[in-house]
Amino acid sequence: GVLLTSTSMPTPQVQFLLAIAQPRMHWSGDENTSTILACLAQAASHDAEICVLPELAMTGFHRMIASQAKPGLAQAWLRSIQESCAHYRIAASFGAPTFGDDGKIMNSQVFVDDQGHITGVIEKNGLTPAEATFFAYGTQRQTISICGRASTAVICREIEDIEEVVTQLEGALPSIIYWPGLMGPEEGTEHIDPPTHVQNAQSLAARLGAYVVQANWSNALNYPEKSANAGRSAVVSPDGKLLFRLPPAEPGIAIFSLGSESYAWHSHKDA
Repeated sequence: GVLLTSTSMPTPQVQFLLAIAQPRMHWSGDENTSTILACLAQAASHDAEICVLPELAMTGFHRMIASQAKPGLAQAWLRSIQESCAHYRIAASFGAPTFGDDGKIMNSQVFVDDQGHITGVIEKNGLTPAEATFFAYGTQRQTISICGRASTAVICREIEDIEEVVTQLEGALPSIIYWPGLMGPEEGTEHIDPPTHVQNAQSLAARLGAYVVQANWSNALNYPEKSANAGRSAVVSPDGKLLFRLPPAEPGIAIFSLGSESYAWHSHKDA
């Protein structure tokens, strides 16, 4: 669109449409990558500029990760996602294993632009003890440009590491923090609303003056009984206000304009 400027009025913000994918997790990377491709197509059909997906969206986040996190497999899945982004002219943020020359495997969030180019990879620093038995620790968190906006990622439980994250980002502040994960309330805290992890997201958003956009899995394969508390992806404004949360335990895709307090929900009944 055309921007009209005036000395007496602020410059209007160009509408920025995002899609949050809240997919159903599968055991294989083939199935999960097929789901990503379907989400990209659906997001593009609603004119979203970026589709945001959860932690390890490409492989699934489950106890079979070692069988899926293989360089040969991951390269083929990654290539298909890049080709799909270029085909639909949509950017993507999604979780995937990445591999160092030293044989280390990182739990990363990959950013691909609407030309299919990888523009950034952010490795998870704050691993859980269980994750650290397989993944190597990331040591930095950079700000990257995607869709013309300074962006970064805080992966799953790293939302608790507020001081560390603020220190890492204070030299190049992002306007959007993508927050992929597999998160629900801690056992015994289910009565707290919003949950502690969402309150942490509100604190981080306010500290950095950035939107926090969560993409959460809709189910948990390792602990199916916890699936009821999955989903509910949150979006928080730069002043720390919780704008909305998506449906619990339901796969689908939400389309919203950054700054709005509502979204259009498209359920995936057969995902």
